Amino acid sequence: MTTSAADTPLTWPQLAALDWARSGGFTLDIDGEPLRAEAVLRHLPGRRIAVRARWRGATVFAKLFFAGHADEAARELARHGALVEAGVPTPRLIFETVGNQGPDRGALMIQEWVDGQSGQATLRGEQGLALAGDLLDSLFLLYRAGLRQLDLHLDNFLFDGERFLVIDAGEVVPLPGGLRYEPAILDNLALFCAQAPLDLRDRLQEQVAVRLRQEGLRSEPLAAMVRRRSDRRLRSAMKKWRRESSAIGVWHEQQEQWLYRRSLNREEFEALSAWLRDPKSLALIKEGSRVSVYGNDQWIVKHYRESGPKTRLRRALFKTRADISWVMGWTWALLGVPTPRPAMLRRRADGEAVIAFPRLEGTLALSTLMEEQRERARRVAPRVELWLKRLGETGFWHGDAKAQNILVDDDDQPFLIDLDGAGFGRIRARRNIQRDLERFERNWVQFTIKY
Repeated sequence: MTTSAADTPLTWPQLAALDWARSGGFTLDIDGEPLRAEAVLRHLPGRRIAVRARWRGATVFAKLFFAGHADEAARELARHGALVEAGVPTPRLIFETVGNQGPDRGALMIQEWVDGQSGQATLRGEQGLALAGDLLDSLFLLYRAGLRQLDLHLDNFLFDGERFLVIDAGEVVPLPGGLRYEPAILDNLALFCAQAPLDLRDRLQEQVAVRLRQEGLRSEPLAAMVRRRSDRRLRSAMKKWRRESSAIGVWHEQQEQWLYRRSLNREEFEALSAWLRDPKSLALIKEGSRVSVYGNDQWIVKHYRESGPKTRLRRALFKTRADISWVMGWTWALLGVPTPRPAMLRRRADGEAVIAFPRLEGTLALSTLMEEQRERARRVAPRVELWLKRLGETGFWHGDAKAQNILVDDDDQPFLIDLDGAGFGRIRARRNIQRDLERFERNWVQFTIKY
């Protein structure tokens, strides 16, 4: 019987130095038993990592804090205890080493693994927003205990089929008292709505407003607070996608900057790296004077060949067309907009860039449906218009809403692609989203039925 590298226990310093883009699972010796990580769920480089793992014959959730971050571990352990004491449902703590770490060791919390759906998946499921009341029950249980969740979004809740559990105690903090109590709850619920996907946000906000009134709290300021929270969150996110984070890795090579999605496995990472260095090694899909598109059955690679002083300035500001595609792709995916999330971006010093997206299987361009399946295209069109309106209300516009930039799958779900002309700004969005809708309407004349 052979032992793989993933079965060889690592030291804490080795674990902290592991290259997650190109690594498989890992093993760590915990209390005399091997903890075998099966999947990395979240990674904050140099700080902590959360994994699904096997330990003592059971599947567990483990959060590992690297050396130097013992204070974070101690705070999270204390906040988990506060949730338990308040009667807030949360996964059971099985084991912790928060108080025993040495100078070169990290700290660890192991919790039971709970099968279930994220809050977002639950509200999109069979019972849908009928379960939002149960979710708000969990929130108000927190408030009555004098607590709030600072990172309040749907995926920090898990529905096990019977109840919602709070699954991340790291950002649970005390609520202020006195005159600040009610405004703090309003602000927290505004954050909750602002972090909901656009297709759930309005209806969720309505239910939050109703619940506020039932609790004897003011609901009138909620809508304006949600808009402010949303704008603040989105501006922060659009900066976040440019740097190293739990979702995005960055490396520099000569005068180039590379950004990549951390969830890529080793094979995907290596293949995309090679293709972005030499996009012509893939089949040509479309050749243009400034942009060429290549691909295979899994990936689409766009090569932007713009250069010159203006392009170099835009590159310095992270505003080339490829940069905009990267930032908007990640931001719109965060909002739940149906669009492929970019996987890797290569930024050259001269302003050229190459970017990769996953290929959407089983899709056709809406322009094709307008020419060949007119009635089906008419069924899809209102969904496209609804997404464009949602984007406009959130402060975005597409910039080129032609039918070739909308793909449709077998379930008539539209996907918006080619976001390099998109933008964000409340005032400009009012005008530009109207232009998007007018451009979309002209598709019906441009693409007529073929006989």
